[in-house]
Amino acid sequence: MRAPLAAISVLTAALGGAALSAADLPARAEFIPALSDEVLFNPGMGLYLQYPPLEVKADEWFMGICDIAYYRLDWSEVNPEPGVTRFEEVFGPRFDTWVKAHGKRVAFRVMCQNMHSANAYVTPKWAFDRGVPGVPHRAIRGQMQTNPAFWDERYLEQHLPFIQALGQYLDGREGLEFVDIGSIGEWGEMHLMRWTAEQLEATGYTHARYVQAYRRVIDAFAAAFPRTRVFLNIGGRDNHTINDYAAQLGFHFRQDGLNPKGASYNCEEWLFPPYARRGVICNLEFHSGYDEMVKKGWDVATTLDKALASPVSYLNTNLFGGAGYRQAPAEVRQLLTEAGRRFGYRFVLTRLEHPTVLRISDTRPTRILLQATWRNDGVAPCYASYALDWTLLDGAGNAVVSARLFPPTPTTQWQPGETQTTDVCLRLPVGFAAGEYRLAVAMTDPETRRPVRLGIGDCDEAGRYRLCALRTDAVQGAPATAFQDGFEDESGPAWRGSPGVTASVAADVAHQGAKALRVAGTSKDTWNYATVRLPGGVPAGSRVRLSGWLRVDELKGSRREPYLKIGINDANNAWITNLGTSAYDLGALGTWQYLQGAGEIPANAGSVDIAIERGEPDPEITVDLRLDDVQIEVLEAP
Repeated sequence: MRAPLAAISVLTAALGGAALSAADLPARAEFIPALSDEVLFNPGMGLYLQYPPLEVKADEWFMGICDIAYYRLDWSEVNPEPGVTRFEEVFGPRFDTWVKAHGKRVAFRVMCQNMHSANAYVTPKWAFDRGVPGVPHRAIRGQMQTNPAFWDERYLEQHLPFIQALGQYLDGREGLEFVDIGSIGEWGEMHLMRWTAEQLEATGYTHARYVQAYRRVIDAFAAAFPRTRVFLNIGGRDNHTINDYAAQLGFHFRQDGLNPKGASYNCEEWLFPPYARRGVICNLEFHSGYDEMVKKGWDVATTLDKALASPVSYLNTNLFGGAGYRQAPAEVRQLLTEAGRRFGYRFVLTRLEHPTVLRISDTRPTRILLQATWRNDGVAPCYASYALDWTLLDGAGNAVVSARLFPPTPTTQWQPGETQTTDVCLRLPVGFAAGEYRLAVAMTDPETRRPVRLGIGDCDEAGRYRLCALRTDAVQGAPATAFQDGFEDESGPAWRGSPGVTASVAADVAHQGAKALRVAGTSKDTWNYATVRLPGGVPAGSRVRLSGWLRVDELKGSRREPYLKIGINDANNAWITNLGTSAYDLGALGTWQYLQGAGEIPANAGSVDIAIERGEPDPEITVDLRLDDVQIEVLEAP
């Protein structure tokens, strides 16, 4: 068992480039959360139980590593007569026990051929009475069973309506994790092990008819279960066309036969890795129970290591079944528990950079700038796009400030072993109360509001993970204006025109006062008419408003409206992004127009330029314009 790391907090360098007065920003620190050894119960992943008993108790060992109960049923059990179903009688108690009583999940497969069944008819007898061709096979218990020709149209005519009825009952039910396709082959697992060559020929089998029948069944499940995760029990390379067709419709892959050398058809090697990156969830099941594995000399640890070397999200813990889980040896319990921590995705927050104090002001809002580093410690991708909810908690644990962030790299692309860095901004209003607060984060499904469990400690009842403590420090409000120039004197920074364009202060026309900046000439192959580098910079991480008055007297060669922009560069003078204003209305040439726009200065900004933007770089444009009363106001600051 991995020991949790101790949470630490150490000072780091101030954030932001020196050209933007980073020294005025609060000092930065980093917080490293303690990791957790908890098995995570999250959507779209997990270990599951095979036929667990309904009288299960909440404190039994396997309840701590599995939260999905999985059952397989015969078609004849749930549809004994034409038009007669026993759905509520069969499925209802399982939903009541696992979902309602224990807050867990359920999964099902309905089979049409099953050598382990005690029934003579797994596909109900009434289907054969209606003309479905059948052949005899001897079951494990010695009795004869009649099994249908799955590729025959008469079978599909009877079975497809059942799939529709099953979907009407199960699809989208609270707590339903997935269903398997069990309609064709032994156990519904895409093989015909008891069929003789003579039986196949007599019932009109061809591989093409087999594939076509599977596609019909897949289409039926797609129509019947639009809100439920559906697994296809996959076949080998000979039937890969069926696998791929199911993947195209958004279905997922499941395979049994897991042993120390891998799963059936070695699907974990050639099939699972490429399809997992396409959004197909992978699911495995052990070949044999624990006692049989011991007899065969198959090592459980080696088998699990083989499974964990592939992108698997679900594992059937069918080393045991029913009440047999209660007799599991201690070493196997430990192995399954350790494996449960790795199957699927496991998101951990590995580092959080934050200000050492929150500088609150009575004149402007304050911005808390955070940088969070995440890692997926699982073996599989995540197949849902989640949000991050950041919260500031007061001493009583109440949320006083919160913000939802959708990571720029969606959680579906947080691949195993990879790290992701996200920038976060929390906004404190003017007059925010002084005191000590605690930062918390939750990962959430934004549609269902269900919290996603993380592999770190200190989780509260709301699914929020409590992180570092932050205290406030009252400061005088920073000057509202970071830069302004009315061009009345020439002490400000000098503007530069693009090649072919002059930029100079003129005293002929001004918005107010006596002077304005005149920009005139012909330019080509450039984005700007004129620019100026601000020597004092703008506070990194702040929210600002750029505004100015523009008058365009002549513009030839383009109908693109000029506007003002802030060009933001990093500490190495490499361009990061732009913030633009509204555009000049060329339908009112010769008039002074007020342009403005607001946006955020990135936390890694290093220098700032103001520019008069052309709107397109290529054409040759002749312009004569004037700029006056340009300024940058700080609306919110760290």
